[in-house]
Amino acid sequence: MQQGFRVDIQALRGLAVSLVLLYHADFGFFKAGFLGVDIFFVISGYLITTLIKKEIERGTFKFSEFYFRRAKRLLPAAYTTFTVTAVVAPFVLNAQESQDFFKQMLGAVTFTANLALLFQSGYFAGAADLKPLLHVWSLSIEEQYYLFLPALLVFLPRRLWRGGMLFLFLASISLCFAGLKYKPEWTFYLLPTRGWELALGSLAAIYNLRAKWVQVILKWLFWPSVVMLLVIPVCPTGLPHPGVDAVLVCFATLLVILRRHALMDRLLPVRALALVGNVSYSLYLSHWPPFAFLKNAAVGPVTWQLSLFTLVVGVALGVLLYRFVELPTRRLQLHPSRRFILGGLVASMAVMTLPVVVAKTPDAGLDFAHIRRPNDGFAAPCAYESDFVPKIECRNSDNPSLLVWGDSYAMHLVSGIIASWPHGVVQATRGSCGPFSNLAPMSNVFYLQPWAESCLKFNRDVLAYLEQTKSVRLVVMSSPFKQYLNPTDGKHHWQGLRQINGKFVEQEVGLENALAAMVETIREVRALGKDVVIISPPPAGGFNVGACTERKMQGKLVIAAPTADCTIPVDFYHASYALTFEFLQRLNSETGVALVSFDPVLCDEKQCANKIDGSPVYVDSGHLTHEASVLLAAKLNMANILGEAGAPKR
Repeated sequence: MQQGFRVDIQALRGLAVSLVLLYHADFGFFKAGFLGVDIFFVISGYLITTLIKKEIERGTFKFSEFYFRRAKRLLPAAYTTFTVTAVVAPFVLNAQESQDFFKQMLGAVTFTANLALLFQSGYFAGAADLKPLLHVWSLSIEEQYYLFLPALLVFLPRRLWRGGMLFLFLASISLCFAGLKYKPEWTFYLLPTRGWELALGSLAAIYNLRAKWVQVILKWLFWPSVVMLLVIPVCPTGLPHPGVDAVLVCFATLLVILRRHALMDRLLPVRALALVGNVSYSLYLSHWPPFAFLKNAAVGPVTWQLSLFTLVVGVALGVLLYRFVELPTRRLQLHPSRRFILGGLVASMAVMTLPVVVAKTPDAGLDFAHIRRPNDGFAAPCAYESDFVPKIECRNSDNPSLLVWGDSYAMHLVSGIIASWPHGVVQATRGSCGPFSNLAPMSNVFYLQPWAESCLKFNRDVLAYLEQTKSVRLVVMSSPFKQYLNPTDGKHHWQGLRQINGKFVEQEVGLENALAAMVETIREVRALGKDVVIISPPPAGGFNVGACTERKMQGKLVIAAPTADCTIPVDFYHASYALTFEFLQRLNSETGVALVSFDPVLCDEKQCANKIDGSPVYVDSGHLTHEASVLLAAKLNMANILGEAGAPKR
């Protein structure tokens, strides 16, 4: 056995990569398998800091050799993965994902993948699980950490190492928990909010933890830590990530490393995990692209059998990558040189440009990247993420007479309304924030209470604008309203939030509460002298109709589509929107509010269309394209509908 080799640490690596693989396979058992990445961070921080510390103390540390070793260790397997992925991508990815892929590749090669992915994570951006290089974000965070760690230890006096590292750890973990409330996506992807996990390993490497009392604590906490590592990925707290679960798993990982229990060298399950740990880097690199390609091809739910097959393919590719690329290059006796640096730069440039070269294949037909572009209404800034303040780019008149209010299902109506209403339109829309004066959705994933409070503020700002803007005489509202009607949708557990007497009060999600809140909203709007029209969401079929249509028209593989031609089964549509239909009908009965539906144009007795006059209708599973919004408004005679609703009353 090689000097310094630790079975327990390799077993932790094996556990970490196994959790990630099983989580991505989406079998449902490992709800928080993503915590495997957090385990990796602690291990990496501990091992690399230990290495740097020893070399500095011996006086043998050299920046050139350190970064050369990192490149030799990481780049061959990574570049092989990137190259194969780039060759396959154009034949599998949708048009928009193909455009995004080059930025992912640029981020992967420059170790800024976390930043590239962050800026591809907007409300209407492609889903994260469609991106073939999604998983490289964690490697980027590690390498960003190792850009400044050696300099910190070399130039900071040794007496300040402990204090300096402790300060970085405390600052990062504080930013992390603060960011979870206000910027969860930024918190997930950025080094300042994830660096504490690596710094935790660095702290253990720097501090002298051989004192007897420390060993006693480690002895007592070892087995609880092992249990925690096995239980939390299966039964997480459900709190936002990276939060409490990440803290528990990271400290448990550290305690196992520091205990260095002799039993770990002998237990068969541990040694088996250590074997997996030996190939963990190659497994991590190779497993995700097949899943991303599967999720691009699958426009609906994927069966567990197909997920299992994809997992087996990813593991097989990982073993091959380890055997024929990672292991041989690690054994090569190479040393830093100008020739090696030049070769690395050439290889990096080649890998970065490969997606562009491969993608330059003839592609006749429709420009789906344009057709399925985000439909934010007037412009991207009109998908508000904060308080409502009228923006010049979100209106076409200084004195608009119609306001569009709601969530993303109101945004996609704007193009059609503009074409139908010549008297000026202003847009007040925010993703997932429906048009309620005093009710906001709140969930355990992303839409936390600070977000819900901001949604309430946004809608109160809209009402204030309506009161101040006498020119507006018609308010068009839209939302699927599901987040207000159904307590759970599989991913989110919804609650309502209201503001009563200056205090925020939680409320159960359901038909009666949503109905009362919307009746109240309509009365407030009418009290300001405005009329209201509510437009129902277009038909949906529980699958990505836009992706299905694109792939069918381009002759690409389509998996899990409920119909051969990507049309929407009426029965499924009616069942999935049953609560919304009941909500709207009761709202119409109680208030007389005008309701508009796309069903007469899109649906017959059996199915709802995915194309209209040869043009694709959907961006995704339910949002209209810009072109379809205009076409449907014309076919519905929206000009007359809105004209009658917004005509001055005598």
